[in-house]
Amino acid sequence: MTTDIGDVPLLNMASVMLTALKAASAGEAGPADCLARLARNLARVHEDAAALRPRLESMVEEGFAELLAAGLLAEGTGGRFRLTPRGRTVLEQHPLGVDESVLAEFREFRDFVRRVSGPAEPSEVPALDAAENQAYLEGYGAYGAGRRAAENPHPADTAEHVAWDAGWFEALDEALERPPGGGAARGG
Repeated sequence: MTTDIGDVPLLNMASVMLTALKAASAGEAGPADCLARLARNLARVHEDAAALRPRLESMVEEGFAELLAAGLLAEGTGGRFRLTPRGRTVLEQHPLGVDESVLAEFREFRDFVRRVSGPAEPSEVPALDAAENQAYLEGYGAYGAGRRAAENPHPADTAEHVAWDAGWFEALDEALERPPGGGAARGG
């Protein structure tokens, strides 16, 4: 199976973030703890973690930054991190992996992505095709109709699924930005 690191099975950002959350669930943990767990997991499938170390370190650093941004981890002592109640809930709900699609449920993560990405030039924003545009509008309207983000009707591996989610979360963000009394905001 091809993953984020060539042909290394079971190694992608979802497994890196899951490993970080599991390490922090046992007590404060740091990137070195996550790297050690990943190395043990790789050894089980006869992969050489030492050869992948620079890429693993980069993935772990990125994973910890995203988990912190989403509020699943909180800073502990001495460069270590602890699992938050939100992190524990996500770990229980997603035992097979946690990736950006899970983190996107949290406004703090979406804000982090916007800050890190910076404003896009109009030429850098891909135009949506008609089906994606329709899915975006459906997602936006679904939020207003009281539907949950989990009710996305499109297959998970399609552009329409992503567009529907983008519309739903855009409507959520707008509802949360309204001043109190300017319209009721719902939880997702």
